[in-house]
Amino acid sequence: MYQDIITFIQNTFQSDQFIPLHAPVFIGNEKTYLLECIDSTFVSSVGKFVDQFEDKFAEYTGAKFAIATVNGTAALHVALRLVGVEQNTEVITQALSFVATCNAISYCNAVPVFIDVDKRNMGLCPDALMP
Repeated sequence: MYQDIITFIQNTFQSDQFIPLHAPVFIGNEKTYLLECIDSTFVSSVGKFVDQFEDKFAEYTGAKFAIATVNGTAALHVALRLVGVEQNTEVITQALSFVATCNAISYCNAVPVFIDVDKRNMGLCPDALMP
């Protein structure tokens, strides 16, 4: 059962070696910006870089505003609340996902409904939505 998933991932990345979830890449001014943040004491959720990120993201998407969140779970939680998810709302999600997805649904006191994944792309399977 799991071997199909492992084989899919290995074929996709053309490797049978360890495949990291994310490998950071530093190619520019990251260290300079980090030191500037530390020196300013704005290393958390406020400061000029957060403001710049929100402004540029809003501009890029054409939105009036953009709000940075501390992590993906918080972003999912905010998004669910903004679309009206509340207690006992059923929220469709795929079964192969991070726990953050279900945590965000749970924070709204909603109910996750797990749908199988498509073996061709490991994304939500549209066929699984059919009765």
